[in-house]
Amino acid sequence: MCKSTTLSSKGNTTVSYCSGCQSHYIWQNSFILTFNPAQYDCFLEEIKSRMGVEDFMKFPDGVYRMMLPTPMPEVLFTFSEEEWQDFTNALFEAYYMREVYQLIN
Repeated sequence: MCKSTTLSSKGNTTVSYCSGCQSHYIWQNSFILTFNPAQYDCFLEEIKSRMGVEDFMKFPDGVYRMMLPTPMPEVLFTFSEEEWQDFTNALFEAYYMREVYQLIN
């Protein structure tokens, strides 16, 4: 993994960016997502489309979570309300911070 700059960190979510290879890294608890700039922007649009229409359901541990599907139907990401808020806030903050870094570099 290359040397990246942290763009945002909220709760369990950290988003970093490598200006050399232009990779975005989304660190969330037990998974890391890696995107190029176009993929990150696409992912952000998909997340934006889910905001405000979340469907939280009670899991066996008693915590209400929403499910975020992936291109692989067998793999779903889950977020409590607080985790989802942190996740979405970090993604959008990172998007704007990336723009700032690109302007000054």
